[in-house]
Amino acid sequence: MTDAPVHVTIATSSGVLWLALLIHFGGGLLGLASGAVAVAATKGGLAHRRAGILFVIGMITGGIFAAGIALYERNYGSLVGGAFTAYLVFTAFTTVKPLVGPNAHVTNVALMLVAFVVALTQLTFGVIAVNNPVRGVPTPMIFFIGTVALLAAVGDWRLLRAGSITGTRRLARHLWRMCFGLFIASGSFFLGQAKFLPKAMRITPLLLALGIAPLIVLLYWMWRIRLRKRLQGMILRTAVGQIQ
Repeated sequence: MTDAPVHVTIATSSGVLWLALLIHFGGGLLGLASGAVAVAATKGGLAHRRAGILFVIGMITGGIFAAGIALYERNYGSLVGGAFTAYLVFTAFTTVKPLVGPNAHVTNVALMLVAFVVALTQLTFGVIAVNNPVRGVPTPMIFFIGTVALLAAVGDWRLLRAGSITGTRRLARHLWRMCFGLFIASGSFFLGQAKFLPKAMRITPLLLALGIAPLIVLLYWMWRIRLRKRLQGMILRTAVGQIQ
């Protein structure tokens, strides 16, 4: 007989599991707060850079612990989501602060493979979910995340082949990965955990707006940088160098 999946909360847990949930929750809140500051601040400015560092720390911490908790719960969809969030934020960071040293290339290849695995897993789950929907997860969202993961993996492959990127391509890669990581966090918090929010905040239009706001920001920056190529108001820094 197969054991049924479990669901854990801070209120019902203790010991190491309680600590893991607390760290995950704290990392997520840090990511949401610092991400909002980074979005609002002048890109490349001091406030943006400092908030961005906190965002990376919070999101990677939250994502890794989310994946570990999901593994314990046997919730493999959340496991993939946590790992993908950590991957997106880390590769966004290494776009502006590239890895160096003898193992940098191997690490970048491994990160690309992570994205391909996430894409393959999500798209496979999506095909299965067409006839066997996953409870609480819309099937189009599974395909959406899988497609984004595939695009991310292809972007990694192109960067590895080129060796470096500059200008608007560099900024676009950094911003879309950061914004999509923030979108996963905001959607998970405001839409996935709405029942834990104060009753006054449980207004569906408000939660939807907060949940998808980073996605709207992402689309704005892609329009501005990739299509309009407008860089006014940004403090530009040294371009990404050769991947070691």
